Amino acid sequence: MKHITLTLCFLLICFSHWAKADESVITFTIAKPVRAYPPYHWQGESKTEGLIPEIIEAMVKRSENLTVKYINVPWKRMFELTRAGEVNTIMPINRNTEREAYLSFVAEPLINERMNFISSTAFNIEFDGDINKLAQHQVAGIAGYYYGEAYNAANFETIELPNEETQVRMLTAGRFPLALMDANVLPHYLNKAGEAPEYEIKVLQPPIYESELHLAFSQNSKHAYLTETLVEHLLNLKQSPEYQAILARHLSCPTMK
Repeated sequence: MKHITLTLCFLLICFSHWAKADESVITFTIAKPVRAYPPYHWQGESKTEGLIPEIIEAMVKRSENLTVKYINVPWKRMFELTRAGEVNTIMPINRNTEREAYLSFVAEPLINERMNFISSTAFNIEFDGDINKLAQHQVAGIAGYYYGEAYNAANFETIELPNEETQVRMLTAGRFPLALMDANVLPHYLNKAGEAPEYEIKVLQPPIYESELHLAFSQNSKHAYLTETLVEHLLNLKQSPEYQAILARHLSCPTMK
């Protein structure tokens, strides 16, 4: 009987130790768009892949007790769930006053995103950086995307398309003179088109809009306090060769920061 009691005590101690260790691991959920956005993110066979998930994984690994889990939802639903606190975190987004009302942002951005005019060679368009000189042209944009105050002030006629694949198809067919797109996603959709295009397309420089992409926690999340910890981990990551290696694997411009 004495041996049984000692054995039970030992098992209880082990279980208690395991339970405490398990409780010390913090898993926070990240809501991400269902629609793939290569090279930034897409759903692989067994996990979420791409530039942003790799940066987040490398950042989180700098802590012994943090893990993440992704939930795939439509773009607008992503904001609704995070606002309500039904998920902890939202995929890195632009920071603005409206979003700061219900999100706690990790102050250091994961990366900067740049938007460029993309032109079809069916139209002979030159660009010197003054967007007002192009305001007479129709522009193919994406419904719900933000392209900066300068673009909004120029009063372009923006035709809202459902996705980047449609933008590229319209440009290569000569249907639109201009589109707005992150130049880093362009190679993926050109390759996806497969067949030789009727018209070539080119990226016009300089970018018209540049913004920081931040990871953000719902203010209703019990894990919102992690923003300060993650700033420290992200700054350490950015100072390491690992960060540049991740950029080089995914971006056409590896020095982008």
